Amino acid sequence: MEILFFVLVLCFTYVLWQKWELTKFQVTEYKIVSSKIKKQACGVVIADLHGFSYGRENEKLLETVKKINPNIIFIPGDILVSKYSDTYEVALKTLQELAKIAPVYYSYGNHESRLRDPERINHSLFQEYISKVKEAGILVMETESREIFLGENKVQLSALELELEYYEKGRIVPLEQDYLAKRLPTQKEEMFQILLAHNPAYAKEYIHWGADVTFCGHNHGGLVRIPGIGSVISPQLTWFPKYDSGRFQEGDKNVIVSRGMGTHTFHIRIFNRAELLSVTFLPE
Repeated sequence: MEILFFVLVLCFTYVLWQKWELTKFQVTEYKIVSSKIKKQACGVVIADLHGFSYGRENEKLLETVKKINPNIIFIPGDILVSKYSDTYEVALKTLQELAKIAPVYYSYGNHESRLRDPERINHSLFQEYISKVKEAGILVMETESREIFLGENKVQLSALELELEYYEKGRIVPLEQDYLAKRLPTQKEEMFQILLAHNPAYAKEYIHWGADVTFCGHNHGGLVRIPGIGSVISPQLTWFPKYDSGRFQEGDKNVIVSRGMGTHTFHIRIFNRAELLSVTFLPE
């Protein structure tokens, strides 16, 4: 009887804990220092929202972003779930409200990329969604580069949309040599380089291409994290993903991987709270 009671208490505690982990998010702060930055600026990164809503119409998320008061908002993909059309409406309303706070730059993750296929059941709905996103003044980026303002700093912002083969379940498909160089314009070395690239598995390639900072998502923090060890499995079903969350550096180049803000398919977060990134860019 005591064992049964203990098991029930354990199960109840787990359910409450999961509800807390799945419905609360934290703000994780980063600082990027560079001689290419002349004036302090702030950016917010929202990755892998997957149509989730924190409060009515994402009011908690929006209130938090307003308090941060960023100069710019980056969305490195997967703000919706491709197979659930109801998530498009949540994503659209959230993006429309974010655009009232600061300029929004939105690149595709694998969920958006899937919906490019005209054979997909939700393809036409996605086309309508993207049209409305653009009408809200949001810059939707595919694989391209643009010169933009980060506060008072003119920077080069690039986005990389990987083909779906690079999201194959169970393994990491190697990128061909010079993959990024063949697809993105030549960088202006005097300008600070920001890259939005959904899949963090290719962090080394992003660094070697020359991005000063790359913002990624996709791995959802590895779903389950073991304290002192790290993540267990990615949504791509690769074990112990190296680039699961946090900051990875090589020299003065940075890759920052968000644990994401939502879930899909595997609605699990253990020692792995959702996060909104607040990034301060500082002159050297």
